Amino acid sequence: MITTNDLKKGARFEHEGAPWHVMEVSVHNPSARGAATLVKVKSRNLKTGQVLLKTFKSGEMLALPNLEKMTVQYLYPEGDDLVFMDQETYEQYNLPSTLLGEDAPWMTDGFELELLRYNGEVISYELPSSLVVTIRSVEQGAKGDTASGKVLSRGVLENGIEIMVPTFVKEGSQIKVDPTTNTYLGRV
Repeated sequence: MITTNDLKKGARFEHEGAPWHVMEVSVHNPSARGAATLVKVKSRNLKTGQVLLKTFKSGEMLALPNLEKMTVQYLYPEGDDLVFMDQETYEQYNLPSTLLGEDAPWMTDGFELELLRYNGEVISYELPSSLVVTIRSVEQGAKGDTASGKVLSRGVLENGIEIMVPTFVKEGSQIKVDPTTNTYLGRV
């Protein structure tokens, strides 16, 4: 249990049977004598993404959510699910491909990501900040179009995702990519 006085940006608490992540906290001291100090909290529901603006009395007790973060490795597709293995316990988890949405193409053999579980149920995931991938094909840029130094060509990665890459990147090259924004970060 924590009190509302312990709430800071980034803290997590449980409210009405759901886990919440604190985005902003402000404390208000009313000018009336004997009035209780109020703690206003802007938080995001970790399961649904809903934003809540809630006012608590100072010192009010809140439960800590049963959250667990774990690193998993992608193994293979199974029907509409994707199978992952916990790196520490070697336990396998089937996750619906709809949970990953547009990030599903990044799931290649051996791909690692972080899962967040609440009471044993996977509620969210986090992709790594950068990946090393191989370019399958690159469109050629127009000749003489290099005056600005920022000429980009359309490149297709080994997993089929298209990104814009500098013209010096060739087929078969390994590059660093940000999977959250599908942007080129640099050479490897």
